[in-house]
Amino acid sequence: MSNHFQPRSLKRSRYVPLNLEDYDISPTNGFLPSGQPVRRLSDPYYEPWEQIMDRFNQYLLAHHIRRQVRKMPVLDTSKLTSQAEYQRAFMILSFMAHAFVWGRNGAASEPAAEFLPASISIPWVATAEYLQLNPVVCCAAVCHWNWQILDPGAKDPMDIDNLGTLYTFSGSMDESWFYLVTTAMEAKSARGLNAILDAIIGVEDNNIARVTHALNEIAHSLRDCNRLLERMYERCDPYVFYWKIREFLAGWENMAEAGLPYGVLYEGVDDTDTFSLDNWQSLIRRFRKYAGGSAAQTPLLQAFDIALGIKHYPTGEKGLQSSVDDARRRLQQRGVPEPPTANSYLVRMRDYMPGGHRRFLEDLASICRIREYVLLVCSDAFLQVGNEQDPRVVMRQSYNACVDLMKSFRDKHIMIVTRYILAQAKNGPSISAPTVTPVSSHIIPRAAHEQAMAQKPTAFQPGGRLGGDSLPADPTMYPQTNAHAAKQTISVSAGQSSSHQPSSPAQSTAKNARLARKVDDESVVRGTGGTDAIQFLKQVRNETAHTRI
Repeated sequence: MSNHFQPRSLKRSRYVPLNLEDYDISPTNGFLPSGQPVRRLSDPYYEPWEQIMDRFNQYLLAHHIRRQVRKMPVLDTSKLTSQAEYQRAFMILSFMAHAFVWGRNGAASEPAAEFLPASISIPWVATAEYLQLNPVVCCAAVCHWNWQILDPGAKDPMDIDNLGTLYTFSGSMDESWFYLVTTAMEAKSARGLNAILDAIIGVEDNNIARVTHALNEIAHSLRDCNRLLERMYERCDPYVFYWKIREFLAGWENMAEAGLPYGVLYEGVDDTDTFSLDNWQSLIRRFRKYAGGSAAQTPLLQAFDIALGIKHYPTGEKGLQSSVDDARRRLQQRGVPEPPTANSYLVRMRDYMPGGHRRFLEDLASICRIREYVLLVCSDAFLQVGNEQDPRVVMRQSYNACVDLMKSFRDKHIMIVTRYILAQAKNGPSISAPTVTPVSSHIIPRAAHEQAMAQKPTAFQPGGRLGGDSLPADPTMYPQTNAHAAKQTISVSAGQSSSHQPSSPAQSTAKNARLARKVDDESVVRGTGGTDAIQFLKQVRNETAHTRI
């Protein structure tokens, strides 16, 4: 069989072009909405939410956010009138929820909240189900649906210097800029998304010139992304990001070290009103664990990975990029989906994307054969050593330029994580944080605990509703004769466990139990998504580099 690409062998009848708008993707703004996000929900019914958001930063600064949220009524989401209103509802509920959980506001004795009141959890879960993503802060909430155009008459309305945020946790310029860098990337990459679909048509038509032009357009978008990422340093200070902003973006998965060993309970959801303290294990199973906001949640980078055939593998494992034989085999299987990327974290992050965007990635993987096409067209050995005027060589160079730009972007991302997270965590704050007094750091007799519960209301009363922010001490911590119970294990990181007694939620409020803290040289610094951030990013970067042809 000839090494040359044989267009006659393709099963072209199974190809159906993708339409971006079918997936709630804007041809002009990419994964952002085509129009500006809604600034206020139209029905006065939702004024309790809007009134809190009117003074959100003031409430958070004054330690009033939990008090205000507890006073909110449980509102029904049926009065939301459009996709844009559901997006706004999800966004503002996300800000309120994470402010409630993490909003200690410098109060040393105030732990992270281990439950969300029904006034947030019920409508938040409902809007999340409508938008088909997880109820937790995500890239869509803080970047895709949290922007405004400052001057609609500007030459480029979506230029980063013409954008503002609607909300931040800290009220700082640094946090706004952190979000806007991603928002501007999404808008600038609409050109690249259109080019991906054009390249797929070029492959179908065996049109080398069209594929090459599309690859050059993808490269243009990737250069824009690189330039925007470099601008992060302009207006987002690493100290402010790590010590004042980052914790609010964290989720409740792998966050035992930050005060949430079990996750968070969503009151009024998953039958949280029917448990009893006599059945602790049943209660534990009702906690929800979600990763926090992460760059891995933007569908943009995963779309470029799929388009360029960049494969990622489980962290710590090595894999191989496709060969010429693999490419030939896959090009014969039109309409057969590409197996999802083997890195389970990246696959899971799609659950934090709106449903349409997630489906786009899945459908794109089933039809995109750009790398396979370049491999087969450029498989002759003589094309590797020269002949720069050959259209096939030019196409390969255009493809490799895209891969190089993806690697460059990931190099820059690693540098930012190193400067904004690792360096801050290793060096510690410039101003010492107050000592956190543990709520309970010793084993107490059950009788004494029950007496304390009778005298002072706790978060949970047997057979009752949620009433506070933290759980009572874990019943498994009381002296017991069950030797097996004393040897329980709990997860401490992704894929790892530690054979020690599980600490109670109350005990998790011990000194330095928060995400933003100084760590020693041997400690793992986790991203807000709960991963070992630097190890994950370095492997993703190296896998990208190995994709060159």
